[in-house]
Amino acid sequence: MDATAVKMYRTLLFAPGSRPELLAKAQTGEADALIFDLEDSVPPQTKDEARGHVAEALRAGLRKPMFLRINNPRAGDFASDLAALAKAGTLAGVEGIVLPKAEDVADVRTVAHALAGLEATLGAPAGTLAVIPLVETCLGLRNAYDMARASPRVRGLALASAEQGDFMVDLGGRWSPQSLALAYPRSKLVVDARAAGIDWIVDGVFMNLQSDQALRAECEIARELGYVGKMAIHPSQVATMHEVFSPSAQEIEFARGLLDAFRKGEAQGIGAVKYRGMMVDYANVRLAERTLALAEAQ
Repeated sequence: MDATAVKMYRTLLFAPGSRPELLAKAQTGEADALIFDLEDSVPPQTKDEARGHVAEALRAGLRKPMFLRINNPRAGDFASDLAALAKAGTLAGVEGIVLPKAEDVADVRTVAHALAGLEATLGAPAGTLAVIPLVETCLGLRNAYDMARASPRVRGLALASAEQGDFMVDLGGRWSPQSLALAYPRSKLVVDARAAGIDWIVDGVFMNLQSDQALRAECEIARELGYVGKMAIHPSQVATMHEVFSPSAQEIEFARGLLDAFRKGEAQGIGAVKYRGMMVDYANVRLAERTLALAEAQ
């Protein structure tokens, strides 16, 4: 993969580092990518053991792209988390770091600096590892744009939007199927990400495993607001997420046709062309290109 880009995955499935059987099982499922977790799903007394499991999984060879959720530098031993990658001796299949409870520029830069050292140690190209800040507090949301601009390694942003997760607790709101409490936070993160030039915007986990209808409704809200993917806590959620966040065959065909028509007009010195009864210009081109980029994950 290009060291300056990250694919816009539709689904990121969590697997706790303390459960080696789940680290293996997650790689056989349908999720686009995985998050091996060394943070909240791992009790403090088993952190070192979990790091060893992650290192072993890397040495065995990853079958899917993986992001490692480390502990925040202000809250845990993140250096030991990254040492698990060094211990594995390889970054093959590792696309980056999910930075939880990201709140300010210092969080991002501290991790980015450590990743530069890790890449040098393992002989990987500079910039190989991305940083995905996970916003879990109101302060983090306040500083989302600045964090997105803090390092070229920031190639995506995510919001911890779980019903009773850290962000909702910090917000003091009340979750509902209509998602009113999260309407502004979700929208602000999208606007900040787009303003910073980031297209890969990921919604957080959905905790209710009993209702596919409720999961679908939340996915549709997130997509309508501009999110392009979602984090999953169980393989059973992946199919619904893929269906909602995947461009349809009609959307893909329309985007390809629009780009073809526009490029032909552009070659003739025309900056706006008529396509299927509507005038299209560079804004439409950007949307079409984004649609096709999302389609690549399918």
